[in-house]
Amino acid sequence: MIPKVDLKVVFTRLQEFKNEGKKILGIFPHSLIPDELIYAANAIPVRLILGGDEYAATKGTEYMTQATCPFARGCIGYFDQKVPIYTLIDGLVGGNFCNGDLIASEIITKFFNIPFLKVTFPTTTESFSLKFLQHEYIDFKEKLEQFTGSQITHEKLISTFDKYNTLREAFQKINLQIKNTTSSLKGDDLQNLMHRFLLLGPDEILQFINDLKIENVEQSNNKIPILLSGTGIALGDELIHFIEGFEAIVMINDTWSGIHFYREKLEHDPNDDPMATLAKHYLLKNESSRMVPNVRRLPRVLELIKEYNIKGVIDHILKFCDPYIADYKRFKESLQDAEIPVLQLERDYSTSLEQLKTRIGAFFEMIL
Repeated sequence: MIPKVDLKVVFTRLQEFKNEGKKILGIFPHSLIPDELIYAANAIPVRLILGGDEYAATKGTEYMTQATCPFARGCIGYFDQKVPIYTLIDGLVGGNFCNGDLIASEIITKFFNIPFLKVTFPTTTESFSLKFLQHEYIDFKEKLEQFTGSQITHEKLISTFDKYNTLREAFQKINLQIKNTTSSLKGDDLQNLMHRFLLLGPDEILQFINDLKIENVEQSNNKIPILLSGTGIALGDELIHFIEGFEAIVMINDTWSGIHFYREKLEHDPNDDPMATLAKHYLLKNESSRMVPNVRRLPRVLELIKEYNIKGVIDHILKFCDPYIADYKRFKESLQDAEIPVLQLERDYSTSLEQLKTRIGAFFEMIL
């Protein structure tokens, strides 16, 4: 079993990075911000993944209305409470990925005096959108160089691309081991690994994975293989652990806190423009439901269902998560048409997991 992230250890490591002269940049976890650019600028990309806390989300209502994403409100609440790892953040990177991202970024910048590096994202994958995002990344690169005092060279970027691809391959292998019925790993273990990466960057997690020893169990694991889709799982939200408390295993976490990062490698040619390479990867292979038209999510999910022999889908939607609320009906009916059992869970952090127990249990009984 892979332990959950120890925030005291994370704080200590981030403080060490700062002592080495590296900038700590906070990023909303579901955005199209390329970590590769930040890492190549000798900075540490820290995804703002803390969540699942009703008190923090409620605290956020002092800055924005309750009719907004509880995750975004929680992010503001953590800054307000001066959660230790967030006090180390030197700058905030954000944009218009969704309403919560945009509004929370502006509030955090204004009320907590954190410099804001803004990147604007297109919502289509047309050729002009690709060129637009490429220019945004060029502008972001210049902002990073000025902010960190470190030049992002072509050689640094190519080396960083390779490092992140190595990490993607490592996560892919671990996900395949979860598919192995004799592996002791579960979806919650992979989520713990992903949270560690999102907070500390590639170097720490690559070393951790290299040192990881995965045990086999004597008997086959007969738990129901589940695909979780929709809104990502924050650090502090125990939904995956709760689901796996039934006779089930979250084989695929199809969210920003799971397979979206490592499903596909960043394809690059050392002779190509790195900014064009990043734009192609992050825009054309974007896995979220924010794109118009939304053509990637359903085919990807159907492919994963077949590849991993998935028996049911849980569509997780935090209240006011606009991209997935908009896809609510289409996604459900498309899966039902394909005769795939689907359970849609719309919730906020005030909804206890115990309140969901009856619905989740009934869903698994239906599958069996």
